Amino acid sequence: MKRNMIMAVLLFLTGCNPDFLELKRDKSQVIPQSLEDLDALLNDYSTINVGAGKSLGTIAAGEFYVEDNTWNLASSQLQKFAYNWSEEIVNTQENVPDWNNLYKRVLYANVILERLDHIQTPVQNAEYNRIKGSALFIRSDAFFSIAQQFAAPAGMPEWDRFGIPLKLESDINLMTTRSTVTQTYNQIISDLLLTIGMLPDRSVDMYSPSKVAAYLLLIRCYMQLGDYKQAFDCATKARAIGGVVLDYNTVSGTKAYPFPTYGNGNQELIYIDGSNSSNFSSKTKLLIPIEFYNSYDDNDLRKKLFFEKDAKGNILYKGSYLGNVNHFAGYAWDELLLNEAECAIRLGQSDQGIDVLNQLLSKRFVSGKFQPIASTSQKQALQLVLLERQKELLLRGIRWSDLRRLNREEDHAIRLKRRVNDKEYELLPNSTRYIFPIPKDVMLKSNIEQNP
Repeated sequence: MKRNMIMAVLLFLTGCNPDFLELKRDKSQVIPQSLEDLDALLNDYSTINVGAGKSLGTIAAGEFYVEDNTWNLASSQLQKFAYNWSEEIVNTQENVPDWNNLYKRVLYANVILERLDHIQTPVQNAEYNRIKGSALFIRSDAFFSIAQQFAAPAGMPEWDRFGIPLKLESDINLMTTRSTVTQTYNQIISDLLLTIGMLPDRSVDMYSPSKVAAYLLLIRCYMQLGDYKQAFDCATKARAIGGVVLDYNTVSGTKAYPFPTYGNGNQELIYIDGSNSSNFSSKTKLLIPIEFYNSYDDNDLRKKLFFEKDAKGNILYKGSYLGNVNHFAGYAWDELLLNEAECAIRLGQSDQGIDVLNQLLSKRFVSGKFQPIASTSQKQALQLVLLERQKELLLRGIRWSDLRRLNREEDHAIRLKRRVNDKEYELLPNSTRYIFPIPKDVMLKSNIEQNP
């Protein structure tokens, strides 16, 4: 019944005829009428929590490589061009899941927010607030993910006009216009600040937003803007709520996919908002550079739990927090600690930042083998935490965002290189190729300017 109601809402909004579902044409039977109906939309996990949303950025971030044969046989031209940062990506005609899936979540959120205005509830109704806070979070999370791929990086005034379309109504017939980068982040942040007072401290499961998840998304926004003071304050508030860092000594390294899902013991998870699956993400296709693999200490359990070697000696990745071939692209407590550590160091509190980093790493090494990092200079401390960030958050869909903000800093700008079919490709810091093109079908239905 809930599935039929969800389908009916979308069909009504898109102007399709719902006869084949044998649903009543009465508008009152199509539009959600109660908090229960709206909660059913939130619980449509296949739309809200599953599917691509950060695949292009993950492909382009340089964390892995594939053999030429894998690249040549990939079915998606879009993903092939993202892999080698080709300008030909502008000419692809295929569907863009990272755009479409995320804007579908925005549509759901807008339906919920609009219908809430028509539902009479007692003042300070906890269920009403939870649903509204969840919808605002889902929309903000989608906007942020869209912005990381299809908007210009923050902090670059010459590109500020290349924000994203901020769809704040469910009417899909309204003309699509794009906002500036500044307006994009302002909208996300203002909505998230509202959600803080509406969401529960912790969610009942990893598919429902919580106050901790909202704080973590705020931190991501502030870090993109270079506002490390605000990010640190949010990290402090999230940590005060409390959470769990998974002790990797409790994880079995003999399994094909070692990490348990939330229901099976991984309480480090905060919120699941999709995966980074692509043509390249199967365990046998996606290969990790040997130099990166060797950067892990032999007593670092991540070396055993994240990776395995195939018969040819290639390094394969198996460390997804989803416990399967799909790559986790959500929110977890380890990211929160790394954010707090980096922000503390940037604010001149290196000892505090290193202490937080040690708290995380102590759960990653063989028991009794971890040597805490000693106090060091601010520059060295920042280099350490950025390296551990890269090692811990591998293939989480976060590296692309990190590159976009770190490229603004001369000491941390990175030049990416890949070789495909004996041709070398390069992505320079602050290149326009850090912005993926707006999909062709969107351009045809609007008058917005294509990305540079």
